[in-house]
Amino acid sequence: MSGAEQERGRQELVSGLSTRFVALRRRAGMTQQGVSDAMGKSRAGKMPAGRLERGGVESASLLTVAEYLRAVRAGFGDLKDVLDRYTSLPIPQPRRKLAEAAPLPRLQTSARAWENGDSSGGTRPRSDARNASRMCPRRSDARYSPRFPDQELEVMRVRRRAGYWVLRKVFEHFLHSELTAMGISPTSWFRRRTAQYARKVFNALYRTRGKKEVKRQERLARLRAWAEKQHLVAPIPGYMELAVGLVFDDMAAHDELDWMPPPDEAFAIMAVKPKHRVVTDAQMCLAEWNDAYARYARAYLETLARAHEAALRLTAELRCDARTVFRYKVAAMNVSNIGANTVPGTKRRSQNLAEFNARQWPPEVDRKLVARMLAVALEVWDSSRPTLPPAPGPKPV
Repeated sequence: MSGAEQERGRQELVSGLSTRFVALRRRAGMTQQGVSDAMGKSRAGKMPAGRLERGGVESASLLTVAEYLRAVRAGFGDLKDVLDRYTSLPIPQPRRKLAEAAPLPRLQTSARAWENGDSSGGTRPRSDARNASRMCPRRSDARYSPRFPDQELEVMRVRRRAGYWVLRKVFEHFLHSELTAMGISPTSWFRRRTAQYARKVFNALYRTRGKKEVKRQERLARLRAWAEKQHLVAPIPGYMELAVGLVFDDMAAHDELDWMPPPDEAFAIMAVKPKHRVVTDAQMCLAEWNDAYARYARAYLETLARAHEAALRLTAELRCDARTVFRYKVAAMNVSNIGANTVPGTKRRSQNLAEFNARQWPPEVDRKLVARMLAVALEVWDSSRPTLPPAPGPKPV
């Protein structure tokens, strides 16, 4: 039985069921609207009864057919002859595909050639070519045929692109040190725009090497126009072009522009997303701020501990009960917090001192001793107060 005969039998089944539905509805003396209402699915512009009678049984569920038969007071036995006529048709025999009947000899792929040490490789299947192209930059995929790629050209292309990202990593460290030496704040948008402009200049110099060097000035002119739109100060673009040009010439003099990592390392570099391949200037600023804040936190805790100990040292020789000792410990903690949370000469310190002096202490607490504890704690804080580092740098772009 051919595919055309099978499709013809299916169409006859749908047509026979549609005709039988119409006959059952007319035998019950009902309209399509009445059957749809009895099915409970009658809505504006939607009548399942009419859809079944027009050939919609092919996409209808068994539950919909059962609801139609219940509405017209019929059963599946009324459809038995139509269904038996279709199920009695011969079953089509599947034909074997040509590839299954006579499989073609498989050629050794390039990936297997790499594993076996065969540099000649062989023609690569199309699926392997797609997988290899995903690990390579998409911009250069059009230069080579994706159906029969050359193994050596493909590996060379990946190594060349990975070498570029290694240069970018070195350049980002230079850029960070240069911007820091210029005194540009890591929290400003100006540093972010300046770093972005320097990267664009480096890319323009890198992409206009050799025969494309005649286009270098044109690309740099477009970058200067971009810098004006970003409201960069006039001397900064020229200075960054000069600095980046010196670094680029130094790399060229040491033959670093054409350096390529080994194949394994190159594929590992290109397998990572571009935003994770290098550490940018903004990320370096954030790392430096984290280190500075960690040092500040350690110095803060050390100073707090020294102020608290200096205040408690004044009560070491007192002979009093445990309750009074606890009150002096609370006072030592309060004076330490005043020194930690206020700066000399500010309105906040004056308010905290006024509130502390106006506090009502129990009779067993010596107010003069508490005043001495306050003076000692403030002296420790004011002499060695740690400096809070600036806010973190801008987010990576």
